[in-house]
Amino acid sequence: MKIENKIKDCNLCGNLPKLIEPSIQFGNTPFIIIGESPAKDGWIQSKKAFYNSSGKLQGTGRVLNNLLKNIDYSISDIYFTECCKCVIENRKMLNQCSSNCLPILFQQLKLIPCRIIVTMGLIPTQSLLQTKIKKFADVVGNIFELEINSTNYILLPIYHPSPLNPRGYKDNIAVFDKLKNLVSVRNIWGN
Repeated sequence: MKIENKIKDCNLCGNLPKLIEPSIQFGNTPFIIIGESPAKDGWIQSKKAFYNSSGKLQGTGRVLNNLLKNIDYSISDIYFTECCKCVIENRKMLNQCSSNCLPILFQQLKLIPCRIIVTMGLIPTQSLLQTKIKKFADVVGNIFELEINSTNYILLPIYHPSPLNPRGYKDNIAVFDKLKNLVSVRNIWGN
Protein backbone atom coordinates (compact mmCIF):
# COMPACT_ATOMS: atom_id res chain seq x y z
CA MET A 1 0.00 0.00 0.00
CA LYS A 2 1.28 3.48 -0.87
CA ILE A 3 2.36 5.70 2.02
CA GLU A 4 -0.27 8.31 1.17
CA ASN A 5 -3.02 5.67 1.42
CA LYS A 6 -1.69 4.40 4.75
CA ILE A 7 -1.79 7.92 6.14
CA LYS A 8 -5.24 8.63 4.69
CA ASP A 9 -6.72 5.36 6.00
CA CYS A 10 -5.19 5.63 9.48
CA ASN A 11 -7.43 6.74 12.34
CA LEU A 12 -5.29 5.70 15.32
CA CYS A 13 -5.16 9.32 16.52
CA GLY A 14 -8.76 10.12 15.66
CA ASN A 15 -10.12 12.04 12.73
CA LEU A 16 -7.46 14.76 12.53
CA PRO A 17 -6.35 16.77 9.49
CA LYS A 18 -3.54 14.83 7.81
CA LEU A 19 -0.45 15.47 5.77
CA ILE A 20 -1.14 13.18 2.84
CA GLU A 21 0.18 14.52 -0.46
CA PRO A 22 3.06 15.21 -0.30
CA SER A 23 3.98 13.58 3.00
CA ILE A 24 7.69 13.99 2.35
CA GLN A 25 9.70 16.74 0.71
CA PHE A 26 12.43 15.38 -1.53
CA GLY A 27 15.70 17.25 -1.76
CA ASN A 28 19.35 16.90 -2.63
CA THR A 29 21.01 16.87 0.79
CA PRO A 30 22.73 13.92 2.42
CA PHE A 31 20.48 14.45 5.46
CA ILE A 32 16.78 14.54 6.23
CA ILE A 33 15.21 16.81 8.81
CA ILE A 34 12.26 15.40 10.74
CA GLY A 35 9.81 17.72 12.48
CA GLU A 36 7.10 17.04 15.04
CA SER A 37 3.81 17.43 13.21
CA PRO A 38 2.43 19.64 10.43
CA ALA A 39 1.05 23.06 11.32
CA LYS A 40 -2.65 23.48 10.55
CA ASP A 41 -1.95 26.62 8.51
CA GLY A 42 1.15 25.35 6.73
CA TRP A 43 2.20 22.33 4.74
CA ILE A 44 -1.24 20.72 4.60
CA GLN A 45 -2.60 23.79 2.80
CA SER A 46 0.46 24.94 0.84
CA LYS A 47 1.77 21.44 -0.14
CA LYS A 48 5.27 22.81 0.58
CA ALA A 49 7.09 22.34 3.90
CA PHE A 50 7.53 25.52 6.00
CA TYR A 51 5.29 27.67 3.78
CA ASN A 52 1.76 28.89 4.41
CA SER A 53 -1.03 28.80 1.83
CA SER A 54 -0.09 32.26 0.50
CA GLY A 55 3.45 31.09 -0.27
CA LYS A 56 5.08 32.91 2.64
CA LEU A 57 7.92 31.21 4.54
CA GLN A 58 6.72 30.66 8.11
CA GLY A 59 8.69 31.57 11.25
CA THR A 60 10.21 28.13 11.85
CA GLY A 61 11.15 27.96 8.18
CA ARG A 62 12.92 31.33 8.36
CA VAL A 63 14.98 30.26 11.41
CA LEU A 64 15.79 26.88 9.87
CA ASN A 65 16.68 28.50 6.55
CA ASN A 66 19.16 30.81 8.31
CA LEU A 67 20.76 27.81 10.05
CA LEU A 68 20.97 25.96 6.75
CA LYS A 69 22.54 28.98 5.01
CA ASN A 70 25.35 28.80 7.59
CA ILE A 71 26.27 25.40 6.11
CA ASP A 72 25.57 26.28 2.46
CA TYR A 73 22.07 24.79 2.09
CA SER A 74 18.54 26.20 2.05
CA ILE A 75 15.02 25.06 2.89
CA SER A 76 14.41 24.14 -0.75
CA ASP A 77 17.43 21.77 -0.75
CA ILE A 78 16.42 19.50 2.10
CA TYR A 79 14.63 16.23 2.50
CA PHE A 80 11.95 16.79 5.14
CA THR A 81 9.05 15.04 6.76
CA GLU A 82 7.10 15.08 9.99
CA CYS A 83 7.20 12.46 12.70
CA CYS A 84 3.41 12.72 13.12
CA LYS A 85 1.42 12.85 9.92
CA CYS A 86 -1.62 14.54 11.52
CA VAL A 87 -2.02 18.06 12.84
CA ILE A 88 -1.57 17.53 16.57
CA GLU A 89 -2.82 20.59 18.40
CA ASN A 90 -2.97 18.84 21.78
CA ARG A 91 0.72 18.44 22.66
CA LYS A 92 -0.16 15.71 25.16
CA MET A 93 -0.96 13.49 22.16
CA LEU A 94 2.41 13.97 20.41
CA ASN A 95 4.19 10.98 21.98
CA GLN A 96 1.38 8.53 21.23
CA CYS A 97 0.78 9.89 17.74
CA SER A 98 4.47 9.77 16.85
CA SER A 99 4.54 6.15 18.04
CA ASN A 100 1.51 5.41 15.85
CA CYS A 101 3.23 6.98 12.82
CA LEU A 102 6.64 5.35 13.32
CA PRO A 103 6.06 2.51 10.79
CA ILE A 104 5.13 5.10 8.15
CA LEU A 105 8.20 7.18 8.98
CA PHE A 106 10.39 4.08 8.65
CA GLN A 107 8.84 3.41 5.24
CA GLN A 108 9.55 6.99 4.16
CA LEU A 109 13.20 6.68 5.21
CA LYS A 110 13.54 3.72 2.81
CA LEU A 111 12.60 6.02 -0.09
CA ILE A 112 15.51 8.42 0.32
CA PRO A 113 19.30 8.10 0.06
CA CYS A 114 19.99 10.02 3.29
CA ARG A 115 21.72 8.27 6.17
CA ILE A 116 21.90 11.31 8.43
CA ILE A 117 18.72 12.20 10.32
CA VAL A 118 18.31 15.59 11.99
CA THR A 119 15.44 15.64 14.49
CA MET A 120 13.75 18.93 15.34
CA GLY A 121 13.01 18.76 19.04
CA LEU A 122 12.18 16.20 21.70
CA ILE A 123 9.29 14.27 20.14
CA PRO A 124 10.92 13.04 16.91
CA THR A 125 14.16 12.36 18.80
CA GLN A 126 12.44 10.21 21.43
CA SER A 127 10.39 8.47 18.77
CA LEU A 128 13.36 7.45 16.64
CA LEU A 129 15.59 6.54 19.59
CA GLN A 130 12.59 4.76 21.13
CA THR A 131 13.48 5.97 24.60
CA LYS A 132 12.23 8.56 27.07
CA ILE A 133 14.57 11.54 27.32
CA LYS A 134 14.61 13.29 30.69
CA LYS A 135 16.49 16.44 29.68
CA PHE A 136 16.55 17.26 25.98
CA ALA A 137 19.50 19.67 26.37
CA ASP A 138 21.62 16.63 27.30
CA VAL A 139 21.10 15.04 23.86
CA VAL A 140 21.07 18.06 21.53
CA GLY A 141 24.11 17.97 19.27
CA ASN A 142 25.05 14.41 20.26
CA ILE A 143 25.49 11.82 17.56
CA PHE A 144 23.50 8.61 17.87
CA GLU A 145 23.85 5.56 15.68
CA LEU A 146 20.72 3.57 14.99
CA GLU A 147 19.55 0.82 12.72
CA ILE A 148 16.18 0.96 11.00
CA ASN A 149 15.08 -1.89 8.75
CA SER A 150 18.68 -3.19 8.46
CA THR A 151 20.00 0.25 7.43
CA ASN A 152 22.42 2.24 9.60
CA TYR A 153 21.71 5.90 10.30
CA ILE A 154 23.29 8.72 12.25
CA LEU A 155 20.81 10.79 14.25
CA LEU A 156 21.60 14.36 15.29
CA PRO A 157 19.02 16.15 17.49
CA ILE A 158 18.61 19.93 17.28
CA TYR A 159 16.53 22.38 19.27
CA HIS A 160 13.27 23.07 17.52
CA PRO A 161 13.97 26.15 15.36
CA SER A 162 10.75 27.92 16.27
CA PRO A 163 11.15 31.70 16.54
CA LEU A 164 9.47 31.31 19.95
CA ASN A 165 12.24 29.01 21.18
CA PRO A 166 15.08 31.07 22.70
CA ARG A 167 17.51 28.23 21.87
CA GLY A 168 16.13 27.65 18.37
CA TYR A 169 18.75 29.65 16.48
CA LYS A 170 21.71 30.60 18.66
CA ASP A 171 22.13 27.22 20.37
CA ASN A 172 21.71 25.33 17.09
CA ILE A 173 24.60 27.07 15.28
CA ALA A 174 27.24 24.72 16.74
CA VAL A 175 25.00 21.71 16.01
CA PHE A 176 24.73 22.74 12.36
CA ASP A 177 28.52 23.10 12.25
CA LYS A 178 28.65 19.49 13.48
CA LEU A 179 26.15 18.54 10.75
CA LYS A 180 28.37 20.18 8.14
CA ASN A 181 31.33 18.12 9.39
CA LEU A 182 29.25 14.93 9.37
CA VAL A 183 28.18 15.60 5.78
CA SER A 184 31.78 16.28 4.78
CA VAL A 185 33.09 13.07 6.38
CA ARG A 186 30.31 10.95 4.91
CA ASN A 187 30.95 12.44 1.43
CA ILE A 188 34.69 11.68 1.70
CA TRP A 189 34.03 8.03 2.63
CA GLY A 190 31.04 7.66 0.33
CA ASN A 191 28.68 6.46 3.09
